[in-house]
Amino acid sequence: MRAPAQHPPRRRISPVSAFCLGALVLASSACEPPERAVKGHGPEAAGETPSAPKRVATVPAEGWNEDIAWRGLEEGLAEAKQTKMPVMMVVHTTWCGNCQKLKRTFNSDADLARLSEQFVMVHVDQDAHPEVTLYAPDGDYIPRVMFLDSDGNIDKQLQNPNRPNRYRFFYTPKEDLTATMRLALDQHDNKS
Repeated sequence: MRAPAQHPPRRRISPVSAFCLGALVLASSACEPPERAVKGHGPEAAGETPSAPKRVATVPAEGWNEDIAWRGLEEGLAEAKQTKMPVMMVVHTTWCGNCQKLKRTFNSDADLARLSEQFVMVHVDQDAHPEVTLYAPDGDYIPRVMFLDSDGNIDKQLQNPNRPNRYRFFYTPKEDLTATMRLALDQHDNKS
C-alpha cells in the first residue's frame, strides 16, 4: 500500500495581500507604494495634467447656470487673491428683464460654462448687496459684467467692444461675452 501523498503546508495569505494580488491582475502597479511607483506612467506621461477636483458653487446660482462654481462678492475676492485667478463679476437684480435674458445665455452657452472654470465667478444681486455699486465704473446700470484682476481691481480695458462710450460693461445675449472672457484670460496669463 502506498503512503498518502504529502502536500506542502498551505500558506495563509493576509486579506491585504489577497486584495493586492487581485488588484495586480487589474493593474500591474496598483499596490506599489507611491515612492516606488514607476516614473513615466500615468496621465503626466501622456502629456495630460491630472485634473483638479471640479470647483462647486458656494452660493445659490439663482438660475445663472447650476454648473458654474459661483461665489459671493467677499468670498470671490478673497479666493481670487489666494488663487491668483481673474474674477468675472455679474451684477444683476431679480426684476431686471435684461438680466433674465443674459441669464439664459449663461445656461445655453457651453463655451461660456467651460471658460468659467478658469475664473472666480461672482454673481451679485445689486438690490440685496448695494455695496456692489462700488463696482460701477460707468454707472450702476444692470446687468454689468466686469472682469477684475486677482487683487479685485476692475480691468477697464475688458469691456464690451460694441459699446465704447456708454454701458461699456453691458452685454446682451447677441453680443460675444465669451470673446471678452478669452481676452481676459490672455491678459491675465491664464490661457484657454
